Amino acid sequence: MKFLSAAAAVLLASPSVNAFAPPSIATSHNVLRKTALAEGINISGPPYSGPASKPILESINTPSDMNSLSLRELKQLSHELRWEVLEAVSKTGGHLSSSLGVIELTVALHYVFDMPIDQIIWDVSHQCYPHKMLTGRRERFDGLRKLGGISGFCKRKESEYDSFGAGHSSTSISVAQGMSIGKSMLNKRTNNCIAVIGDGAITGGMAYEAMNSAGYLKNRMIVVLNDNGQVSLPTGTPSAGGTVPASQLSAYTSNLLVSKPFQDFRDFAKSFNRLLPENIQDVNKRFDEYARGIISGGTLFEELGFYYVGPIDGHDLDNMVPILEKLRDSESNKPVLLHIKTNKGYGYPPAEAASDKMHGVGKFDLGTGVQQKSTSTAPTMTSIFANSLIDAATEDRAVVGITAAMPGGTGMDIFGRRFPKRTFDVGIAEQHAVTMAAGMACEGLKPFVSIYSTFMQRAYDQVIHDVAIQNLPVRLIMDRAGLV
Repeated sequence: MKFLSAAAAVLLASPSVNAFAPPSIATSHNVLRKTALAEGINISGPPYSGPASKPILESINTPSDMNSLSLRELKQLSHELRWEVLEAVSKTGGHLSSSLGVIELTVALHYVFDMPIDQIIWDVSHQCYPHKMLTGRRERFDGLRKLGGISGFCKRKESEYDSFGAGHSSTSISVAQGMSIGKSMLNKRTNNCIAVIGDGAITGGMAYEAMNSAGYLKNRMIVVLNDNGQVSLPTGTPSAGGTVPASQLSAYTSNLLVSKPFQDFRDFAKSFNRLLPENIQDVNKRFDEYARGIISGGTLFEELGFYYVGPIDGHDLDNMVPILEKLRDSESNKPVLLHIKTNKGYGYPPAEAASDKMHGVGKFDLGTGVQQKSTSTAPTMTSIFANSLIDAATEDRAVVGITAAMPGGTGMDIFGRRFPKRTFDVGIAEQHAVTMAAGMACEGLKPFVSIYSTFMQRAYDQVIHDVAIQNLPVRLIMDRAGLV
């Protein structure tokens, strides 16, 4: 069992909902900057630099080494870990900003839960670099994504701390549910299964299938929704839906339970409720749920059978750690969705300012964020496709483009800037993209569906059942090569 300071313990025991108040990531930025300034580190402008030494991080070989750390030391560990990720990826390339955005969450999860007994499943798992560094693989990062080196994703055969292998999205909730059922049926001592899924990955239909099932079967599990407003790569590409994130869910989660009068009402009601007999408390609990439904319109997650907590600042360890501890220690078997707000690329200004948040990068200069790119002037196959599609669309108004959250990697960002009303980004929903294109073709449109080859695996049935068998004129443009 892990304990915090007395102040944090009081917060954990308090009925106040202030811990669940809407986050102020700007506040976390101020804390980050104060920490850096105290160490003489420059993060306000180039050249950017990190700490000269990382004494706390260097003492961590497994998550159990974090047990005795204070909250202040956890914050320092987060700071050191962020710069360790930056320094490592600047030398090898890889997925950068997704890892930077979950530094505090990773530290909090490994502090609160007991891996590998407890299971933490990272959806997609491209954000797993800090997780790998805290689980004995920090010294191996010079071989990241190289033959004989460590993978850029979670792999069960690589470490007992990698609960489940991934590379594609929207699988984590299904995995967590299955693990929870397994622990329960085999009467294992603890049953803590945590799925970490982003607001992009949760647009995939499989995530909703899993939530629908978990709520119905009432499986004990925690889903952490990492909401950073970055649904597509890059988010903000002109399309038929405008330049907002390609997900109605993203707009929905931005407005959940942020009403200050309602928070104050709920705070008062819970404080008063503790003074009443248990049978009356139960009645009031049901009233609280009813009142929340009236005032906020209810939440999609609660209608699916989850208890919803949030949104909270995913960079604020003062709130996140005690909340996770409370969820860990709860005896309830009802699934929980913890909604956190984060900034992709957090703590590194070049990443925060970039249109793609420096999602996937080559080697780069740590002081400026400038990437090392080839000087070739030859056009890429992606740009040739995009410009050729523009030419075709100029001549034929029936030509439309479709992508599944990857406009930047498929050339649809180029096409979208020229024909935004004829560009459709459906989020991480390859199956839907292909079948929607089939429907368009039925009405006389000429859809071009541009998807990474590895992601097209997910729409294999739709390609055969909905397009090929019916001989519909849907053009499938597979970018890149290979399978995951």
